[in-house]
Amino acid sequence: MDSGNDSIDNIEVFKQAGVDWIIKRNLRREAKEDWVKLAKEEGELTTTRPGKRKYLGTTKITREECDEPLNVVYRVTVKRTAPDGGLLLSTKIEVDTYWCSLEELSPQEVVKLYQNHGTSEQFHSEIKGELDLERPPSGHFDTNDLALHLGPFS
Repeated sequence: MDSGNDSIDNIEVFKQAGVDWIIKRNLRREAKEDWVKLAKEEGELTTTRPGKRKYLGTTKITREECDEPLNVVYRVTVKRTAPDGGLLLSTKIEVDTYWCSLEELSPQEVVKLYQNHGTSEQFHSEIKGELDLERPPSGHFDTNDLALHLGPFS
């Protein structure tokens, strides 16, 4: 789920239902520099090009609303140069963090799974927009199912 669904209430629903989840975290007032420090200490470094370093890792965060610490996967990117090699006036920091129940997966796998949800969203958008199926034509599932199957032929 995207960061608009970053809520302990959602995590509790998933726990009670016994399903796994990946929810992009909303950093709110968290300092990106704190994530850089953690990433440098504990994360796995990959240098994608000179002047750009990417760290991936996992940590635990305790929230007062929860009984136990929650697993968080993070991806921190620190850029000091532009893709063309030019120096940036200031260091650019990008931080993506995800609540995640899939502790057996590597941080790379979790990030890839989250990114794949964007592919699903793109298909959904195309069905709604390009095929002019913004709204289902009926209140009946079978009729809407037929409309979705015939939509590409219209």
